[in-house]
Amino acid sequence: MKRLAIIPARGGSKRLPGKNFKKLNGKPLVYHSIDKAIKHFDQVIFTSDDEKMLKKARRKYFFKKNIDIEKRPDHLSSDTSKVIDTVCYYFDQERYSEYDQIWLLLPTCPLRGDEDIVKAKCSLTREYDSILSITDYGFPPTLGLNRDDGGLISDFHDSEPWKNNNTRSQDHPDVFRPNGAIYGSWRDSFSVNRNFYFGKVYGYYMPRDRSVDIDTELDFIIAESVLRNNEYKRTSKIWPWMASIDGS
Repeated sequence: MKRLAIIPARGGSKRLPGKNFKKLNGKPLVYHSIDKAIKHFDQVIFTSDDEKMLKKARRKYFFKKNIDIEKRPDHLSSDTSKVIDTVCYYFDQERYSEYDQIWLLLPTCPLRGDEDIVKAKCSLTREYDSILSITDYGFPPTLGLNRDDGGLISDFHDSEPWKNNNTRSQDHPDVFRPNGAIYGSWRDSFSVNRNFYFGKVYGYYMPRDRSVDIDTELDFIIAESVLRNNEYKRTSKIWPWMASIDGS
């Protein structure tokens, strides 16, 4: 069994400029995903349109044998380019035809754990075509609101929960969303579907504290806070006396 993982990172970001190389907990954002990938996959492709990012990555991972650092073609690097097109581009290359599975790790989802990757790989059995990581919404979508051009609001869902006083979140169904951390597919399935969402797709659940998808400065702050809190918990287990010094 051989697995190929792709990590795509564009240089341009309008909402958070330079986010893919912005330091998260002291380490550039993309490195969090690359470091995990090279531990768990047979081969990793890190691809970007940003020459500076590529140069730094080549210098850092020079001695790693299982990573290819590739310049992404211009036609896959615009604001309207889709990540799946980049995945298909590398999937179609003959040099990667030996891999049984193809995986995608978005660098904007750096909080995935080693255990998430291991469990996801084990969960992609021949019973399924693909797997992707999911998490729950922070607020039930059925409790959403519409707002028209004049500022007037109305119930989003046909059941009209706000009008009918059915607003307890516990009374609404669980709805999940992709968190962008992990996608995987069998090669033969992907060659037909050209997508991770077709066929029988297994949803690997991840809690929200490992599902932060960084798109804005606020997302970055949240991810930084989660990482620092996790580090504090880890340190406290090793040296319990530190917690008492902090007043915890």
